[in-house]
Amino acid sequence: MDRKLDDIFEKLYSAYFKDLYKYVYRLTYEKNIAEEIVQDTFIEAYRKIEHLAKHENPAGWLYVTARNITKAYLRDYLSIKALLPLENHDTGAVDEENEDMFLSNYLNQEEAKIIIKFYVEKRSLSEMANEYGISLSACKMRLKRARDKLKENYEKEEN
Repeated sequence: MDRKLDDIFEKLYSAYFKDLYKYVYRLTYEKNIAEEIVQDTFIEAYRKIEHLAKHENPAGWLYVTARNITKAYLRDYLSIKALLPLENHDTGAVDEENEDMFLSNYLNQEEAKIIIKFYVEKRSLSEMANEYGISLSACKMRLKRARDKLKENYEKEEN
């Protein structure tokens, strides 16, 4: 990428990171998730910096992109959360025995672990990537594959 586009990206990042973080945090109420969504927003901005450099409202583009990524995250999060019998709604306690039995019907042990860490323990993707010794994008892919497999297998059983 040429230096001019790098400068544009750096200016956008410096000018809007904090405000985008606050915006996404108000949508998610999760600090780690908000940070990851904002990072994903800027990754997308970097990928499309040539288009963004010519855009009449780059700040608006960033906010719309952040909102769309947040919506996708929340949609996935809520659909997975609805599938998991993880909490006893009377006490708020995690029912680990039912959780393990439920997930073992649909996922292998590693896939179940990543789902539990993310959705139940509310661990951030960066924490899990460090724990597994893999890149953030590899961790995201593992979570996505586990989520997709859980949804697919659950839907097959329901039909």
